[in-house]
Amino acid sequence: MSNEIANYNPGQASLMEMRADATRFPRLNVITREQAISGLTRIVSQAFLYRGQAADPVNVQFIANSLLNELLDDEKYGASCLSLAEIQVVVKRAVLESDMFGISVASLYKSIMAYVKGEGHIIQQKIWEARKKEEDKRFQVSILNPNPMLQAFTGEFLKNHKINK
Repeated sequence: MSNEIANYNPGQASLMEMRADATRFPRLNVITREQAISGLTRIVSQAFLYRGQAADPVNVQFIANSLLNELLDDEKYGASCLSLAEIQVVVKRAVLESDMFGISVASLYKSIMAYVKGEGHIIQQKIWEARKKEEDKRFQVSILNPNPMLQAFTGEFLKNHKINK
């Protein structure tokens, strides 16, 4: 997987699409640490630039590493199942729309976890519901129109295994 997969283009996908497509938007827990650090470094640098603050490379690297560790360590809410694209959108939104007091591990983590517990959770539930409906629909279709081979085998089995009275 390349880091370019995770780059977010606003005209390209919604948060719902990002959440639903783990292939196109790979999760933190499946990409390499190097890919995750590279992506988070870009996101943190972008956050500093949007705030009009100087982005010291050592500070950016520390924030990216520490933020990744915190997200991967979160077992309760599943933050490790976020994609870099989602994180980029959430961080950009937080920087632009909130009164964030500087860019830090704590401020970014807090914004990301607010998404995970709120909007991200709601989006994930909608995806699960849609997938369940699709699965139920496929199951109903398979009952109404079973596989012809299965019908033939079932008929043959019943013919050959009649219970004699």
